[in-house]
Amino acid sequence: MKKISFFILMTALVATTVQAQNSVTKKKPNWGIKTGLNISNIRMENGADSDWKTGLATGVFFTIKAGNKFSIQPEFLYSSMGGKNIAPNSESSLRLNYFSLPVLAKFQVKNKFAVVVGPQIDVLIQAKTKSSSNQFTKVTDNYRENSFNATAGFELWPSHCFGLTARYIYGLNNIAAAGSTELKNQGVQIMAAIKL
Repeated sequence: MKKISFFILMTALVATTVQAQNSVTKKKPNWGIKTGLNISNIRMENGADSDWKTGLATGVFFTIKAGNKFSIQPEFLYSSMGGKNIAPNSESSLRLNYFSLPVLAKFQVKNKFAVVVGPQIDVLIQAKTKSSSNQFTKVTDNYRENSFNATAGFELWPSHCFGLTARYIYGLNNIAAAGSTELKNQGVQIMAAIKL
């Protein structure tokens, strides 16, 4: 229920921001869909990071003009994070499925090239491990509901409607619900975007 309330609140916030920006700039926001992948791992406080794994990232984005070369870009994404071989002498992998809400400041450097930076809040949908024998186990209760991240990257738009985006995601808080070892998300997200 908390997750549903959170996304209703975030949707209302973004809708209000879009409405306010439209009345100020008199321009409709650009919006579209994007899909691609996350290449992620889990950072551990003892420095023994997990191995990297790939996962799906997909969703919608809105670009709201706030100036000549500056925009605000909220996104609603399904994002699969995690890592491999988190526990010592283990060949299991961890998959963390999130609803992600990055709110990015977008700076237009050149006509087709932009830099983005901002916070990202992830809300956990489900966590599960996969053993070396392909057995899946739900472990959602072992992880916190929220992951708070900083993210930065770039966008390249070869045409008006089609773009490529890449950014780095750096987890700021401990995502483990219990245990003495702190675990934090980390990833690189590479996506193709289409404006609608």
